[in-house]
Amino acid sequence: MDEHGAAPVVVGYDASEPADVALAWAAREARTRGAVLQVVYVRDAHDTGVAARPHGDDLGERGGGGAWPVVEEAAARARDVAPGVTVETFVEYASPSAALVGMSTDAGALVLGATRHGGLYEAIRGTVVLQVTAHARCPVVVVPAEGPRTDLPPDAPVVVGYDGSEASGVALDAGVDTAWELGRALRLVVVWRPGVAEWVTSRGPTEHEAHDITEADAGPVLQRGLARVEERLRERGAAEGALEVLGETREGQAVRVLHREAEAAERLLLGTRGRGGFASLLLGSATHTLVRTSACPVVVVRAAGQATGHAV
Repeated sequence: MDEHGAAPVVVGYDASEPADVALAWAAREARTRGAVLQVVYVRDAHDTGVAARPHGDDLGERGGGGAWPVVEEAAARARDVAPGVTVETFVEYASPSAALVGMSTDAGALVLGATRHGGLYEAIRGTVVLQVTAHARCPVVVVPAEGPRTDLPPDAPVVVGYDGSEASGVALDAGVDTAWELGRALRLVVVWRPGVAEWVTSRGPTEHEAHDITEADAGPVLQRGLARVEERLRERGAAEGALEVLGETREGQAVRVLHREAEAAERLLLGTRGRGGFASLLLGSATHTLVRTSACPVVVVRAAGQATGHAV
């Protein structure tokens, strides 16, 4: 944390177009929080060449001087986008996933650019995003490759997908903090499906795992979520009615419902268990899909071992 107590915002940078989009979003987010922005350019541990080729393309004069000119150029761009933000730069020679997870230890948020579809590089990059999102020690923000919508109204809400699990509860706490600090409405969405509940994670039903819920359960789950919001606001010392809170139950498949919600959201928060297993299974199918396809930034909040004090 810096001298004011705000944990840094870390952005993974590789000079690709999605990374530039993520850089701009992270710079504005860091300025809003009053936090330092840390720009991290990770090169493979075995890449000792002078020229920087961060995403499979020759960068010409930009890359001829190695990694540092690339990351310093990114820092200058961040300062242009968010005047007044303090920027620190890092070059790491390691596995990208391992290096970024390591940087997440003391971070308030780790920001990555989503991948576009198609191509070997994008497939590899998508694997890194998935691994980091599953294993980071702080909330991870995945910013759409094309950037967030620019035509959203100023009152676009912070949306949280909630299913009553502790993982989604941690995401809800972070959503309350974020909406409060941004001065935006909080929208709590509970998705239910008809028929027998189906588990979407890989390890079978436990009290800690996300799951589909039935219509009969949806109302009580929503009420528990709203009660949790009230408790969180009391902890912050907020006056009654100080934050606009909207709650709704929606029928459908979680990924489709939340994908539609994301179209009008400032950001979408989801919870993940954050322990062992293959990354795609660890995240759950809905989260796995949404970090790749959402129209707004998706914030994945880790439940296991993750404090609930970060606003993202």
